[in-house]
Amino acid sequence: MQTLATLLAGGYRGAGLTKLKLGERLADGQLPQAILDDLGDTLEHLDLSGTGLASLPADFGARLPRLRIAFFSSCAFESFPAAALAGCGQLEMVAFRSNGMASLPAEAFEEEDGAGGSRPTPLAKRLRWLILTDNRLATLPASISRCGCLEKCMLSGNRLEALPDAMAACQSLTLLRLSANRMDRLPGWLLTAMPRLAFLSFAGNPCSSAAPSATTTRPSTASASALPHIDWKQIEVHHVLGEGASGIISKGVVRSSSGLSGESTPVSGMSTPALQSATTTTVAEDAVAIKIFRGALTSDGTPFDEMAANIAAGHHVNLVRVHGQIRFAEEEEGGEEDEILEEAEKTKEEIQDAFKGGIVMELIPPHYRVLGQPPSFASCTRDRFDDRDDSSPLSVDAALSILAGVASAAEHLHGRGIAHGDLYAHNILVTGHDKSSKDDKMDTHAILSDFGAATLYGTAGLLDPLLEKIEVLAFAHLVADVLGLIGDTATDETTTTVGSRLQDLHRQCEVAEVAARPTFATVVGRLTDIQSEWSSRPRTCA
Repeated sequence: MQTLATLLAGGYRGAGLTKLKLGERLADGQLPQAILDDLGDTLEHLDLSGTGLASLPADFGARLPRLRIAFFSSCAFESFPAAALAGCGQLEMVAFRSNGMASLPAEAFEEEDGAGGSRPTPLAKRLRWLILTDNRLATLPASISRCGCLEKCMLSGNRLEALPDAMAACQSLTLLRLSANRMDRLPGWLLTAMPRLAFLSFAGNPCSSAAPSATTTRPSTASASALPHIDWKQIEVHHVLGEGASGIISKGVVRSSSGLSGESTPVSGMSTPALQSATTTTVAEDAVAIKIFRGALTSDGTPFDEMAANIAAGHHVNLVRVHGQIRFAEEEEGGEEDEILEEAEKTKEEIQDAFKGGIVMELIPPHYRVLGQPPSFASCTRDRFDDRDDSSPLSVDAALSILAGVASAAEHLHGRGIAHGDLYAHNILVTGHDKSSKDDKMDTHAILSDFGAATLYGTAGLLDPLLEKIEVLAFAHLVADVLGLIGDTATDETTTTVGSRLQDLHRQCEVAEVAARPTFATVVGRLTDIQSEWSSRPRTCA
């Protein structure tokens, strides 16, 4: 991070700076002129989040011709600065989270062409990633349809009642966040005419369901049960494991609780007894993970919707097992929503004061590793695998077990009217795939985690199959990623056949016509067949 004082003193002049991040408040809310004068020829990444910036000069785009990424979150823009940004011909990512923004002018994306018509602005031609989370937008302009490269659009926490029909022209749209708005229905084109849409969340809208229907749930071989309430006084917090946008996860125990018994039932043909034990905690006072949700909006939605999805998901061997929901006494419920735990460890009392509500989950053993890494600015909507914790290639057994487990978990969720919304490799925990024996199918286990973008949509609507098939496209991306991780671990004819079968499955899951994609039940069946063929292959003696 650079400093405002150094910038104003000309300390960065001629330094060839490509990225500038300032954290200090701007007293007048104006853009420092030194950014344009001293950095205009080189600056590609500008982050002024939290500075109180309220406006941009009209020549902003012309003075920063190389700018590709701009963050203005937690600033004071009441309206999208269309005049300043429309001319940014290289800008691919722009963020205005938490600005109190109430309007997005059509001129941001469309301009007159001089012949009585209109054309896309330079911004619209290149924009891939638009973040407008947590504002006061009630409408979007139809001109957003000019953003033909738009892949990721974050709109959670606004006041939107509908999307413009013209937005159907954004055919590159892959990830869309609509949670915590005021939409009483989803437009039909969003579910049928967006061939690349794979990651959708709309929890916290009138059109989403408060809970999956108990009477219309499709049959599932995975068990489900009502979650017990666990009194906060029974919980002993040991230390913090990690902190995310929606809350904090700590290691601890639940004293004298009978709510931690029971077993996850594996899906027939998709798991083994060894995998059952990997996700089952049966003894009270065993170590558990305790997630306490803060009352703050995330880019994906609200912690309250995330908690509801965790509770509604039920038990499945390829999901993180949730033992119970935390019950606070009325006088114990959390304090101010904007209190954030910034230190590495907090006492039980500090956690209690800062948060509202929580769940008790199984503690994932430390030998589990994430399958991939989240998207970068460059990859936008696709995971990365260049800096995995375990860089060894996947065996065919491991690849099939991972895909089968995740597909089974997704089938279970959609059977309960739940869309995960973020079915990515970086949300999948795996273990056992680095074993030397490629024939030990009991070693590899996958867990689909993170319900931050999940939506409870129920199972009674006519469009429910389409919601499932949108997520099938996300699974197609996962199949492609896993195929890439198999690498050249084997080249025999049987392995080549398995690869071909997985490539066929990938093609079926990614077809542009949403309704033509298979359901997760069909995907599970096809993976079971592939596993059976692989298991019955002729073995050669060592």
